[in-house]
Amino acid sequence: MKLHTMKQSTERWLQIGLKTTHNRIVLLGLVTVLVYLSFWFGVLILRSFHGSASGMLQATAICLGFYQLWKQRRQLERQTAPEEDQLLGHILTISGVLLFPVCLLATWSQAMTSALLMALICVIILAGIACSTWGAPFFGHHAVSTFLICLGLLPKPAEISRELWRSFTEPEILERSMAWMGSEALKLIGQPAVANGMMISLPNGSVQIGWGCNGFDMAMTMVVASLVLGLFLKQSLPKIIALMVIGAVLALVSNIPRIMLVTIAAVYWGKYWFDFWHDSWGSQIFVSILFTIYYYVVMAIVKPRSKASMAK
Repeated sequence: MKLHTMKQSTERWLQIGLKTTHNRIVLLGLVTVLVYLSFWFGVLILRSFHGSASGMLQATAICLGFYQLWKQRRQLERQTAPEEDQLLGHILTISGVLLFPVCLLATWSQAMTSALLMALICVIILAGIACSTWGAPFFGHHAVSTFLICLGLLPKPAEISRELWRSFTEPEILERSMAWMGSEALKLIGQPAVANGMMISLPNGSVQIGWGCNGFDMAMTMVVASLVLGLFLKQSLPKIIALMVIGAVLALVSNIPRIMLVTIAAVYWGKYWFDFWHDSWGSQIFVSILFTIYYYVVMAIVKPRSKASMAK
């Protein structure tokens, strides 16, 4: 019975979608974007299983962006696009749909470039759909939702931010700083640690602090999380900036005990425990602790405004 009802609903939805030229173009664009999103969400889930928190944040950003639009669907239903906006939107949507298969076929050879182009094409298609349905003013009225969706579709933001960081800073400055801070923290608990460049040396062995252990990726994840959270909670710009700074600082500070634990595990406990704390499971434990601490900090910052709003 449920399958029959679902079939009828699908047929009715398709009939409505194929009724006009505009609806056919919108439906074609939405199907293309859904194909990409099904692939993209799979990639984000796989990343989360490998200890990356950015994947879940990107998925959350996309969902929040669409959820904000869904909440305002009644208002959107009353909006119409002028003819020139509709024509522009149709051109963008059709162009994106035609280009999408080309990038999909090229993914196997140029993964990063193709993923970036596919994301850009999906943004163009969605922009075309919005422009042809509600007009160009849509982007000004719903800037936060538009930003969240674009942010979520961006492939591998950590790699992009990494290249920007390396372009404007001294080589390996963060790795050397983390090695020094890790060695100083180990001295505080009685370990005779010595930092030499990116190396932390103990009497029984040494550990090199590579890019994956310098805390940068987690700091960027916390910055993005703070931005998304601040926009979702409708905080003022100074508070959002404060949340971003606090998130980055917490990530870098919490990376020091992780470096200590990984160093001790590598030198004294053997390969199994080093791999455990260095790879996904150990990373997830530290991420969980970090987000728990961050949650209470955020609530302490956000609650005063919430109470003031309730008083009004």
